Amino acid sequence: MTGRDTAGTAPEVIVQVDRDRCIGSGMCALTAPGSLALGADGLARPLREQPTGAAGEPLTPELADAVDYCPVEALTLYGARDGRRISPAG
Repeated sequence: MTGRDTAGTAPEVIVQVDRDRCIGSGMCALTAPGSLALGADGLARPLREQPTGAAGEPLTPELADAVDYCPVEALTLYGARDGRRISPAG
């Protein structure tokens, strides 16, 4: 996945959920409960609102794993600073 940036801190990321693709398996919410949850509709959602231009959240190992474990690749991580797609590789 990704490591720490050159300053030694975890890079900040923006989490996006493709709600058309999400099947509500809950793997993401179980893996990264501090970042993702299932909403009332049973689909994944970030716990933190992340409008365009907002600061992201630190990329934790749990969040990276949640993206990797999604069975339908409904989660995508983007760099908060540059908008570069981090995961999954596309």
